[in-house]
Amino acid sequence: MDRRSWLLIVAISIGAIAIALFLASRNEELVATPPATTAADVATTTTTTVATTTTTSTTTRPRSTLAPGTTACDRYTEVAVAGAVASEALTETSGITASRAATDVIWAHNDSGDDATLYALGPAGEDLGAFVVTGALAFDWEDIASGPGPEAGLSYLYIGDIGDNFDIRDGRVTIYRVPDQDPKTLTDSLPGAVALTLDFPDGGHDAEAVFIADGFIHIVTKDPSGAQVYRAPIGTDDATVMELVTSVELGAVVTAADVSWDGSTIAFRGYDTVWMWHRGADMSVGEALASPPCEAPAPDERQGESLAFRTDGTYSTISEGSNPELHLVGGTS
Repeated sequence: MDRRSWLLIVAISIGAIAIALFLASRNEELVATPPATTAADVATTTTTTVATTTTTSTTTRPRSTLAPGTTACDRYTEVAVAGAVASEALTETSGITASRAATDVIWAHNDSGDDATLYALGPAGEDLGAFVVTGALAFDWEDIASGPGPEAGLSYLYIGDIGDNFDIRDGRVTIYRVPDQDPKTLTDSLPGAVALTLDFPDGGHDAEAVFIADGFIHIVTKDPSGAQVYRAPIGTDDATVMELVTSVELGAVVTAADVSWDGSTIAFRGYDTVWMWHRGADMSVGEALASPPCEAPAPDERQGESLAFRTDGTYSTISEGSNPELHLVGGTS
């Protein structure tokens, strides 16, 4: 065999090996790629962490039903102290929500005066880190909620910069929407925040409560004469005029709100009271809030401004103050 023929055989062999390695690598990538998931309004089942991004696959949970003669509040009979907030920086807790991207994680934030920072807490108040929300500003953060968003399969956090104690916003507030992630995958920031500009249709309102339901961001005002509930689509990106859903007279101001993960229970809280409404399978938020609420246990707190449902239907509350107790309210299922 001459030298030219030998070199040709070697070149063909090297090329064949390279093609085989490429195809093997490509096959591994295809096998490792997870199937697409779909967004649901509530609930989460499994969490998969890839690099520094946590994605949450979701399934629709049927709304729980009530036995005849019972209310949404009847299952809540026990108030327990789960622990105390360990973070020394979280001294004016104004909003909390249970993460849907990480098990047993509560996201919390301070009232006005802090930077744009979220604090991750464990189930007993353990300090899991403080994370700057990249791209956000903190004028008067008052509440935070979790739920689906514009990208299928991802859970999002909705931070309500909605406080207006001095009537200076001229009816315009901001919701920061940021992908929810497991704090274990983060360093010192929570990236990807988008500012959603929302306008009240009837002028300025002070507000301290946000919740997500049926594909909408809901804001509940702190009007002493009656809480007004407004909404805007969760996928909005431009300035959006909210629509009025309903007004609710409670005889006290609303300082927080949330919806259970199966969507069956709406909860508002005041400084001394927790109000609840049940939602049937085909009932809208407005229809549910048209009924008189029941009163669930309200933990004895110095200044209670936060409430969050957990995945099992129990709810947590935290007061303002240094190292406040983390309360857990539950009972019968």
